[in-house]
Amino acid sequence: MHYPFFSGTASPGTRGPHPDGASAGTDGGFADPAAARLARLRQRMAWPSGGPEAVDATERGLDHEELLSLTRGDLIGAIEFGHIYPVFQPQISAQHGGIVGLEVLARWSDKGRHHAPDKFVGSITSHGVETLLLDHFLGACGRVRTRFPQYTGRFSLNVNPRTAAAAGFVQGFVRASMSHGLDIARVVLELTEQTRISRGSEARLLENLSALSARGMVISQDDFGSGYASLQALGLLPFKQVKVDKILLHRARHAERARRLFFSSMALARSLELQTVAEGVESPDDVTLARSLGADLLQGYAISPPMPFERLQL
Repeated sequence: MHYPFFSGTASPGTRGPHPDGASAGTDGGFADPAAARLARLRQRMAWPSGGPEAVDATERGLDHEELLSLTRGDLIGAIEFGHIYPVFQPQISAQHGGIVGLEVLARWSDKGRHHAPDKFVGSITSHGVETLLLDHFLGACGRVRTRFPQYTGRFSLNVNPRTAAAAGFVQGFVRASMSHGLDIARVVLELTEQTRISRGSEARLLENLSALSARGMVISQDDFGSGYASLQALGLLPFKQVKVDKILLHRARHAERARRLFFSSMALARSLELQTVAEGVESPDDVTLARSLGADLLQGYAISPPMPFERLQL
């Protein structure tokens, strides 16, 4: 498998730098690329204290403490062996009810045990392997496009601002999309939590997102309305879509002030010509409320839970 985000070479057992300069390795003389990849991973992914006979982290169940102490190798192995995998949650039009988008979310399951995303997603970013996950998820989007040629909607992928601000991110993302046969104009890049970054990184983030937007990609802001940082980012970055913080919707069920705040967030987004997504829609009442308050797209368990590729119907 080719990893468009990766370049160069790395010797087995070493840990590379941030993925913009890391390597997926070489085929090591194997005729079968899949066998080469697995052999390479087994060399690189061993537990640090286990020596050559160590058991890969993805081949045993992980308890809470182990999840908190994941290494970069553990995470790469979990992604490569499919223990960390994509699920797809539909987004529907609030007007006609048709599926117009799929958000791609990460799940982790091994030995029949499921690990909550908030236990490992942060580690993926901090260990610098988010671009590898994005590459795999772009491949999954390509498979959805092939399996459901009638689906013409977009695919939303989450990315941390630090990852999106990295040098080489634009070129890597474009190469990865092309290698998986995916038109970049069908991708929504959803900027997650507003991680504090340096002024230099902030400038590069703006440059990178502007470059991707110019190529037709939709840039989306997650958790819109959750704080002052959201308004700062809204004025700085080339957003075309916002996802209104689901807490606002949940509070709007019962509190008039929260309903007004939700409506005001929608009105602000419309004034800036931004598409709005109401996430966390969990009941028919939520659907009615989000529609009445002006949301363009709806997402949540009332519409559909996140689905693995095998159960996806479009």
